[in-house]
Amino acid sequence: MIQPLSVEAIREAWPMASPGTIDGLARAASVTRSIKASLMSEDERPSRVALVLSGTVVATRNSPDGRTLFAGIYGAGQFLGLATLAGGTMTVGIDALTPVALLTWDSQRFRTIADADPAMTANLLDRAIFATQALNHQIKVRSFTNARSRLAGLLIKYEGLCFSEATPLVPRGQLGALASVTTRMVSRILRAWEAARIIARVGSTGLILLDRDALAAEAAPLADFPAPDPSAPGAWVEPVV
Repeated sequence: MIQPLSVEAIREAWPMASPGTIDGLARAASVTRSIKASLMSEDERPSRVALVLSGTVVATRNSPDGRTLFAGIYGAGQFLGLATLAGGTMTVGIDALTPVALLTWDSQRFRTIADADPAMTANLLDRAIFATQALNHQIKVRSFTNARSRLAGLLIKYEGLCFSEATPLVPRGQLGALASVTTRMVSRILRAWEAARIIARVGSTGLILLDRDALAAEAAPLADFPAPDPSAPGAWVEPVV
């Protein structure tokens, strides 16, 4: 049985949807709760879509050399698998970074419900437009800022996930993939920041923040490329960690 909080999450995600559409989505949804596990996989069949209710998830990609690389971090309110509504498969996997709760639907079933409600379709279009704007922003940042700035911005943005004396939820080996920085360059930058007493590496996996102001100064050039308006229709909120 879908709980009232889940119904409210559906209503917040698609505020223009009719009561009948919201009820149909609630009845068709499955609830997934997990702690640090794989939730959805690349190319899975049948395809699914998901709405994050709580917690933080990471999109993953398999590299040609067999490694699993982090591709993006998402939190509550994020709708995953939008492209599968056109008949394709997931292009990324979805793993839990923290305890999470998701609502999931078969993609074709979700589309059938959405297609019957033009206002719901408009909500999905808003999400697709915002996703395109977010992608364009990411391309600009990766094209016109340097590796130090991108890495610093990532560490500031996801401070709670990237720093821990033991093993951070985002391991050091994944920082390069998320910031579009080579592994060798990540190591070089971290060594320089360690020498400057901005961060400190602990053992083989730990990373702690010593001087947040100095790290924020390294990320300052990113301000020249503001992110899409978070109040725009279809926008999602970055996870708070």
